[in-house]
Amino acid sequence: MDAAHLKENLQENLAAGIGRAQERMEERVRRGADQAQSMFASVNEEFGSFVRESPMIALGGAFAAGYLIAKVARAFK
Repeated sequence: MDAAHLKENLQENLAAGIGRAQERMEERVRRGADQAQSMFASVNEEFGSFVRESPMIALGGAFAAGYLIAKVARAFK
């Protein structure tokens, strides 16, 4: 085997390995995105049912959260 053939073989193996790693990472990201979407849908459903059951408490909580966010935002001005 000459050096050119070894170099070509190395490049092919490296490209194949990078391709496999990319496919595995894409699959992991897809699974993570699916899990996150499922979690957010569940939280959204629970929050919606809480607001329907206790609208005044939810409104008070929203005002309190807004007040705290405004205080923090002013502190970092």
